[in-house]
Amino acid sequence: MMRRVDDPLRMFLVVRRGALSTLARGGELAGAAAVRCLRAFAQDERFAADLAAWRARPGKVTLRARGGQWDQVLAEEPHVLAGEAVLALPPRRRSARGPLLERMQAMTSSLEPPPDEVTPDPARVTYVVNPRLEMSSGKTLAQIAHAAVMAADDGALAAWVAAGCPAQVVMPAQPTFEALCASAGLAARVVDAGLTEVAPGTVTVLALAPGVALR
Repeated sequence: MMRRVDDPLRMFLVVRRGALSTLARGGELAGAAAVRCLRAFAQDERFAADLAAWRARPGKVTLRARGGQWDQVLAEEPHVLAGEAVLALPPRRRSARGPLLERMQAMTSSLEPPPDEVTPDPARVTYVVNPRLEMSSGKTLAQIAHAAVMAADDGALAAWVAAGCPAQVVMPAQPTFEALCASAGLAARVVDAGLTEVAPGTVTVLALAPGVALR
């Protein structure tokens, strides 16, 4: 049977409704969940083929789960849980979401924005969100998760990955963000494909290696 061309592979990030109040905490958990998910299921024969194919176009979707839905996904879906509020499911075709995920809404809840400055931390990656963009909370968390996966895949941050991907999130002034785009300390630079919310080629999130300052 021919596969529909509009049936992409997606990693689904699921956020427990009401459990997050800040994008900073959500970003840390989303990044950690995505990285751990890929490592947990890379050798699982149920998911390995889709996971490998997904890497060519690593799309992510952030969903919001009500209390009963959250309990159900924990009980029924293979997943990796980060902290108290975010889990990641191994990549699957959009058509294979199943009834539970289909009932969940996209994550759009308003969350407190990240600070505009942070102190460099030798143990934490810093995710830097483009302040010019008006992305939904779900889109922002997905973009941070992209940055986390890219940083982990680089191979230079093995100790950070082993520590569980601790991170902090910042949204600096636009000139600072623009200058950082060319920084030698970048662990990742996410350029969006433009399928939702932002124009193609937009730099959405940067990741700075642990200890690297914003300036």
